Amino acid sequence: MAQSKLSQLHDWLDERTGYRAALRRAADAPLPGGPRFSYVWGSALALALLLEAITGVLLMAAYAPSATTAWSSVAHITHGLRGGWLIRGLHNVGAQAIVILLVVHLTRVALAGAYRKPRELNWLLGLGLAGLVGGFLFTGPLLVYDQYGYWANKVETNIIGTVPLVGGWLRAMLLGGGEYGHLTLTRSYSLHAAVLPALTVLFLLAHASLARRHGPTLPDAAAGAARADRYFPRQAARDVAVGLVLILVIFGVTAQLHGAPLDAPADPVSDYAARPAWYFRPLFELRKLLPAKLETLGVVGLPALFAAYVAALPFLDKRPERKLAARLPVLAPLLLVLLGGAGLIAKSYASDRADAEYQRARKLADERAARAIALFKEGVPPEGALAPSR
Repeated sequence: MAQSKLSQLHDWLDERTGYRAALRRAADAPLPGGPRFSYVWGSALALALLLEAITGVLLMAAYAPSATTAWSSVAHITHGLRGGWLIRGLHNVGAQAIVILLVVHLTRVALAGAYRKPRELNWLLGLGLAGLVGGFLFTGPLLVYDQYGYWANKVETNIIGTVPLVGGWLRAMLLGGGEYGHLTLTRSYSLHAAVLPALTVLFLLAHASLARRHGPTLPDAAAGAARADRYFPRQAARDVAVGLVLILVIFGVTAQLHGAPLDAPADPVSDYAARPAWYFRPLFELRKLLPAKLETLGVVGLPALFAAYVAALPFLDKRPERKLAARLPVLAPLLLVLLGGAGLIAKSYASDRADAEYQRARKLADERAARAIALFKEGVPPEGALAPSR
């Protein structure tokens, strides 16, 4: 009887939505070359974005976006709410996982030549998604409004301010004026929690639709056609397995770090040693290496030139040969930038480890953070958490 009722419910839903046909189409999607672990990165990236959306909505329920309440609301999430440290930690670690997955996915697509005709538009949509992820990474840390988020954002907005012609206007728009304050947080919050998520959903739907339409790309099309398969069950099993591993890794790293760090409340007049997040360290380190007169060229011109290059890849790589060895000349700038970026990140952290003055400043910042948390637990006055710390 129960089975009959369940079957009737399925029939009712199918009559109104056609979900059974949709599931069959998804399961029977052709898979040239058969199931491969190299195909899982897009699904893993989508899963990480879903985790960010879920944890982000949970954080929104307790977050208060203003210069006097932001830090204390994050401290309450971290130290006052049961499981709050875990939700915030998952959101933080998941964001860093997205950066890694995005680089791996786009690099695999480039090496496979999956940006070539007729997939040019999907490649551009993927690059658009990468830009949106960059927007999340730029706006997210500032919302904590601790010393790290404030000063890292200040480094990044100062770089934006060096963009010729529009840099000053862009910086003022992001800050809501000339200095950081309530408007800065509300603008970052609206971008982070509304505008960017809406655009990301639209881009993801378009990207997934085109990916399904054109299917994966293999270096050897003839061999791939000979071993054609369908998505379910073998490729689906690979996606699920890698997704489970990804979730376990994110949970494991979060537990190991016991959530996300929280510095003292943002203080515009402090002597905090500012550093951007690791994924923005290449630009930070490049800025240090270049003379002042070439700074704008290095931190604005070179990234813009690289963005133009990766966007033009489908139109630069038109040789009929699909093998990677023959395509290395056109892919060489991409590989050099990836290696150079990794090298600059390593150099930046090595320089900090060897810098005794920075290490002293970092130790002082940790002591101030511990003191701020202790004061927070005694109560936060209406003027904000910075007042008792001062």
